[in-house]
Formats: sequence, structure tokens, C-alpha cells
Amino acid sequence: MNPTEKLQELFLKFPGIGPKQAARFVYFLLRQKESYKIELAKNIEMLKDSSHICESCLRVFSKLKNQEKKLCSICEDESRDSKSLMIVVKELDIDAIEKTGFYHGKYFVLGSVLPFLTEKPTDIINIRELVNLIHANLQNGDKNISEIIFALPATDEGENTINYLKKTLSQIVGIETVKMSTLARGLSTGLDIEYVDKNTFKEAFNHRD
Repeated sequence: MNPTEKLQELFLKFPGIGPKQAARFVYFLLRQKESYKIELAKNIEMLKDSSHICESCLRVFSKLKNQEKKLCSICEDESRDSKSLMIVVKELDIDAIEKTGFYHGKYFVLGSVLPFLTEKPTDIINIRELVNLIHANLQNGDKNISEIIFALPATDEGENTINYLKKTLSQIVGIETVKMSTLARGLSTGLDIEYVDKNTFKEAFNHRD
């Protein structure tokens, strides 16, 4: 496999990218000046040292090289409402919700949704980490979580994931004191959270149940 074919194969791993789009990316790069390609390659190389996963919410974030930082900016922000935890699928969902300026609690990145008849959910979503986070939080006195909000896609797989999460989390000692709610279906069926607008999110959040 030559470099052009290999690069096209790598682009195919990007979410939402098909063969034709991957080919367009490759031909676009082939036409660019050497300085552009060098800058692109340099920044991709830098991702190895700058990309880290938050120890609390599992969000991928960027930090300076040699910077001692284990939490993302949201998790380390003491002004955020620590009693509210919103479960999302990916970082783009957090970005979209943050742009609305309406939610001020904490987040947890689940990593995916569960297809039906999944045999090993732990291989697909970050359920172990979520259980550990909530269990530890419930031992934290006056800083306990009081509400868990499921902000997952309005799809059948999103519903399946929420049902699994509720069933699993209900086994945690002390969870009976925590309200579990879901964004209201003001969200269009099939809508991915990363595409939600401010007014739609506000309505879905205010009417969560």
C-alpha cells in the first residue's frame, strides 16, 4: 500500500467520512505547499504530548507539555455545580452544551451508546468509571451528587443506553438519594446532542423528567 492509499485508509477512520471524502482530503493535501504539510504534520505529532484524558469526566483535553494537570478545565472549576452530573456521549456534546451557556454543572463522557443485544457493555461504554465516580462522590458528604442528567441522542440506541445506565446505577449504595432525569423529547428524534441549539437545549433541559 502506497502512502496515498494508506492516508486515505486513515481518513476513513474519521467519524462520518466515506471513501469519496477521504480521497478528496488526500488530493487536497497533495496540492498543498510543503510548508502547509509540514505544519500539519508537526501539529499532529504534538497531539501525542498535549492530549490527555481527564481523570474525573474522561473528557479528552489539551495541556502544555510537562504541565502537571489531571483534570480538565470544567472539572477543576470550583464554581461549577458539583451536585449536577450530565452524562454525554462525546466531547463535542459538551462543547455544544457549553455554548448554550445554560448548564453549569459537571459532565461525564460515556464514549458511545449501546447497540441492542450488546454482550459486553464494558467494552463499549465507560460504565465502570461512571460507577466508580458516582460511588466515590456519594461518600463525599455535603458535596454529593443530587441529580444525574442523561443527555444522550434521541435514538433507539440512546434510549437503550439510558435504560442500561439506570439499571446499573440503581445498584450503587446510596443512589436512592439521587434524582435521575432525561432531557425532554423537545429534542428531535435522531438528533445528536452536538447539533443542539440554545433554545432547543433550554426547553429540553427545563422539561427534563
